[in-house]
Amino acid sequence: MYKNIMDLHVHTDNSFDGNHSVMHMCESAQDKGLRAIAFTDHIEADIFKEHRFDRVAAQAYFDISKARSAFYGSLIICQGIELGQATYDLEVSEELLNKYNYDIVVASLHNLRDGIDFSVPDYDEFDDETIEKLLHEYFDELMTLSSWDKLDTLAHMTYPLRYICGEYGRTVDIKKYSDKIDIVLKNLVDNGKALEINTSGLRQKIGTTMPDESIVKRFKDLGGKYITIGSDSHYAEDIGKGIAEGMDIAVRCGFDSIALFQQHEPIPIKIE
Repeated sequence: MYKNIMDLHVHTDNSFDGNHSVMHMCESAQDKGLRAIAFTDHIEADIFKEHRFDRVAAQAYFDISKARSAFYGSLIICQGIELGQATYDLEVSEELLNKYNYDIVVASLHNLRDGIDFSVPDYDEFDDETIEKLLHEYFDELMTLSSWDKLDTLAHMTYPLRYICGEYGRTVDIKKYSDKIDIVLKNLVDNGKALEINTSGLRQKIGTTMPDESIVKRFKDLGGKYITIGSDSHYAEDIGKGIAEGMDIAVRCGFDSIALFQQHEPIPIKIE
């Protein structure tokens, strides 16, 4: 059992796919002995205005602020956001980040430009060439996102594989994208940003973290300094799940600490 368990990717009922309140999630985290939790409800930059994500951001920020007061001294609660497709509308993204005093910006990519979420297609209808093209486009966009200096950690890299490989059982040779993956990782290294080990895949058919251990190790080899770990939980019962396994991966890859973000500053917390 590790000390200092921190879950830095958690969703509440302020997310469109969340289920439990901030207070209930905090109680669950406290019961499980977590040291810190970051609430990172979904805000999608590319559809921000039409889906009124301004209201979501305001409510989430207010609820987290209340929880920080209620649990002060017993649980570190980080003001966070999972900002999807940030570079698709930089004006919206940067205006939002200037408005709220976040601790951590978890940047993610759920779809291509003007496209649907990678969770939606029936990949049985795609031939191998189409899937390869889609993944090249995904990593192209990830190269752009990873160079954006407003993110703190890059969320669930290899997200499409959750569905392509996990749900549909298609085989993907990740080595075909190694040059682009290296650029993504180098962007994070050069900008002093973190890579997230997302443990949700351990609860799903894909059965691995996102990214998997090989990419985490490559990040370290390229000079990566900061790792965050998040369960990506949408239910109170999933808070903290897989975090210990994520710490195992971090240790095997040569990391001796996990980053806790406060006011966008990474604070290394020793793995012990």
